[in-house]
Amino acid sequence: MGPVAADPGRTEDRLSADYLIALAARIVREVAALVRKAKEVDKKLPTLSIDTEVRFRSPVDRAAFTNELTRFLTDLVSKYHDPSAPGGRAHRLVVVAHPLPQVNPSSESP
Repeated sequence: MGPVAADPGRTEDRLSADYLIALAARIVREVAALVRKAKEVDKKLPTLSIDTEVRFRSPVDRAAFTNELTRFLTDLVSKYHDPSAPGGRAHRLVVVAHPLPQVNPSSESP
């Protein structure tokens, strides 16, 4: 992914495609390393993935959804996050959204 896969912490515009790509690249790097380590010790790597689509009526609805999701996740993380839990393990949670690519049904190209 080249320079676009830079550290997401060094990207100022968190609404940019570059930031989203940097997050995705970090996920690939981190999970790939964890999978390698799990295979070395013959263990499974537990993960959680949610993949869905949502079609917004308007940019206003998209913004409202974003605000509501942010509030919900902030509350949920506050409820379960315990930085001092003995034996606990930190997990990374990333929520992303991007427009779906336009698909032209009459075209044979991707």
